[in-house]
Amino acid sequence: MTSFSFRLGLRPRFLLATLVPVLVVLGGMIYAVSSFLDVLEHDMTHGQLARELDRVDALYRRDPQLLDLLGPNLRTYVTPKGQTDGLPESVKSLGDGQSHEVWLPGAAYEYQATRRDIGDHSLYVLLDLTPEERLEKELIGVAWIAGLGALFLAVLVALWLSQVVMRPVRRLAARAAAIVPGEQRPDLRPATGDRSLDIIVEAFDGVLDRFDAFVAREQAFTEDASHELRTPLATAISSLDLIAEDRHLSDKSQLRLARARAATTRMHELIESLLLFAREQTDETSNTPVSPVMREAIAMQAHLFSAAPAPDIAFEADAEVHVAAPSSMLLSVINNLLRNAIEHGGGARIDVRLTPDALHIRDHGRGIAPAALSRLFDRRFKGEHSRGQGLGLYLVKRISERFGWQVNVASTPGQGTEFVLRFDHEARA
Repeated sequence: MTSFSFRLGLRPRFLLATLVPVLVVLGGMIYAVSSFLDVLEHDMTHGQLARELDRVDALYRRDPQLLDLLGPNLRTYVTPKGQTDGLPESVKSLGDGQSHEVWLPGAAYEYQATRRDIGDHSLYVLLDLTPEERLEKELIGVAWIAGLGALFLAVLVALWLSQVVMRPVRRLAARAAAIVPGEQRPDLRPATGDRSLDIIVEAFDGVLDRFDAFVAREQAFTEDASHELRTPLATAISSLDLIAEDRHLSDKSQLRLARARAATTRMHELIESLLLFAREQTDETSNTPVSPVMREAIAMQAHLFSAAPAPDIAFEADAEVHVAAPSSMLLSVINNLLRNAIEHGGGARIDVRLTPDALHIRDHGRGIAPAALSRLFDRRFKGEHSRGQGLGLYLVKRISERFGWQVNVASTPGQGTEFVLRFDHEARA
């Protein structure tokens, strides 16, 4: 079961913390305005209704016919006490001295109604609340417009404040992203200008210091160890070359000599790769042609397999390609790919083709299982039939990434495997 967690970023949190109180205040303000208007309307209408009732009462006592002269905002009904014939349904329930709002058929707004008993008759007075209701709606509309305007202004202010708050964080991120390993680090404190963020800067600087010290120790050890190994390795290679000139060696000795040559060659490539990674900065202004390096690698493999039948390697170049990388690094990559094809090709022909943008190396061996393809370039990963230490293709991947190349592999079990070393336009000389 997959758990889902929703997390807001720093800026949305700031906006939310700013706008929620604003929304609460605006909501409370609109509610208060609406409640105030209701109370005000109640007091005004009841006061006006009481005055109108007294006026109507006086007119009725003087002459009932005078009720016909009242204004259009008043409706009056006079009925014998206890009878409700001719009254609107919403008014019939009114008792003497009572007052409440009622709806009349066809009316757009409410009426405030009241009743007063005069002798054996009941006098009903209904006050039209249309002006008051319209005024209340207009005032509430004004309150909503003012509230929405205040909310919009609050959003703009919150966005501006979030920009101000995030500005030193973005400056710090930009300054940190510009840090180049191996070069002098810039001072990160001026990027923030905020004492609160200095805590993060100091912690980040401390982590980087520890990383730099660790990387420096590793690079120094790798470079020293590689340089120290070069001398005895050169001695071993020259000694093997001298022994190889002895024509009286038995077949068994020649086979052992070939194995020793292969081991020293692999060690030489490994040392060169380690030196590359230890130096971090390399001479990328080189202009290395691929075809001569490919032919050199084929010759080296034939030399290594001189005591045993070597597979036929067919090389075809559609065009010459130059890459901005040292020839030793290109040779190391090609040797590892070629050696992998020889070891897993089952002695079948190996086809090598150089196109304007890539180098294709294809064997016709047993192929690679689909489950192993995704881990083929992992460090120390060894296939079912591998005889190496799981470093060859790992170094191919690392060197290719270092120079901007891409390594792709496609394999069909029982039909063979093809590696494609693709040279990007920016990585080509």
